[in-house]
Amino acid sequence: MRSLQLRYRKTILWSSIFMLTVTTSCAQKNIEAVVKIPTDMKTINTIPFLTEQGDFIYVDQAHLKPVSGERYTTASVFTTTGFAVVGNSSDRYAVIDQSGKTILNFSTGEIDLNVVNGITFYKREREYQKKMPFWRWEWNILGGGIQKEQTYHSIEIGVLESKQTLVDKEIPYLEDSYYLNFIAVDRQRVFWNASLYEINNNRLKKVEHNILEVFEGQRFVKKDKTGFSIYKTDLKRPIHKTLLGTETLAIEFGKEVISLNDINKERFTPEVPKLLVDSDKGDIYVFPQYDKVFPREIKSATAAQIDFLKKTSLIYSIADSPYFLLGVFNYDHDVWAYDWLYIDIDGNLVDRIGTYKFKVLDQLGNMVWPDRKMIIPDKFVDDRWKFGKVNTYREMDGWYLIGMENEKKERTVGLWNSIQMSWELPPVYRDISVLDAEKQIYALKDKVDNNYILYDHTRKKRIGSRAYSSINSDGLVHLVADSGDILYFYIDIYSGREYREHKNL
Repeated sequence: MRSLQLRYRKTILWSSIFMLTVTTSCAQKNIEAVVKIPTDMKTINTIPFLTEQGDFIYVDQAHLKPVSGERYTTASVFTTTGFAVVGNSSDRYAVIDQSGKTILNFSTGEIDLNVVNGITFYKREREYQKKMPFWRWEWNILGGGIQKEQTYHSIEIGVLESKQTLVDKEIPYLEDSYYLNFIAVDRQRVFWNASLYEINNNRLKKVEHNILEVFEGQRFVKKDKTGFSIYKTDLKRPIHKTLLGTETLAIEFGKEVISLNDINKERFTPEVPKLLVDSDKGDIYVFPQYDKVFPREIKSATAAQIDFLKKTSLIYSIADSPYFLLGVFNYDHDVWAYDWLYIDIDGNLVDRIGTYKFKVLDQLGNMVWPDRKMIIPDKFVDDRWKFGKVNTYREMDGWYLIGMENEKKERTVGLWNSIQMSWELPPVYRDISVLDAEKQIYALKDKVDNNYILYDHTRKKRIGSRAYSSINSDGLVHLVADSGDILYFYIDIYSGREYREHKNL
């Protein structure tokens, strides 16, 4: 069950790379696409079924009839392209299709799959000890002996449909690894491993390399001897070139020149600076999309707004809007937080703007902007509450998971509707796990027995009667049986139906 446990832990929420990072309705780190590409996916009617013997078979979802005679010690659900990862009693793993045919043969090392643009990428990784030549032995001067071996990783990455191999390497354990973080740029192109690829007949062809980052609007940034350049995928020449990183800018207000220093300064220098200045024109483009020029002068502002501007240490460009976000770190807060102001492309400072699908996250993936007071104003807050994490998913437009702590130090989570200004789910749960944000299927952890139940929020009713130690969005659950045995198997998160063999079936 080790493989299933590991796969359960690989849940994905908005994550971050920088000290503060950004996600929008169309931009997300890790394996999420820059744009959501519609693809024709298969209807999967085959699911893994746990037998009384403790192994898995694949069955027809409707009638639970076996589709083949093969049995596995571990089994995953099928991808939308029709592939699954299975394991045997020798701790070897393989990939099969819906007919049970082996696509990748059994071997040591775990296998991960990721579907992007309708094709299936796989990664097979094995850890082993490699004997080193004597000149690379590690000598322990304190008398601990000689280390003649080093830990290595064997990594293979490719495309299942075409059998194309993209990476086949053996690398030391401490060196950079390879990930399945393919990003869809459009329907014919993907970005991966600093390169842009075109897709033709399920095969990838590299068309650009040494890319630092991709943006919305089919744009990407590269670096050369003259600085940074921004390109569009359908143009050979850059749309912006000779851009240099900066942490300072100057903005005019009447006869006064306001100099801002140490803007977006970070502990570690990012690969692409968060402020890029055109060395010829002097225009400044701002993280995350570098899609519009920061104004050179203030057209309208109050005295309080100008005072705020002079203390600004963070400037982000709010995607799909004419605004830039200005942040000042507030040292008086009990928790790490910013105060906010906004400036538009014409140089008008404003205290408030409309709602945009744009989020600023901290290093742990917790939301910084919009902040708690924008989401749930103080008039809706109990004085005894102390707030913690605020999170959301892209399909939960205007709904937020809000953690809090009461005067008894009890921590709970609720689901807040910032549009209706009301609780969709009151803050009485130890945890709320979002299984299907669009269909509003949640797993709720009770404060009493510490188990999760399935809940359909559209129908305002519980799904099924059983509770589990954990529930994953693909239906994988963890259950401690009456005998004390720990079981991992799959359920239908929409009906609660269990795909396992037991006496009650």
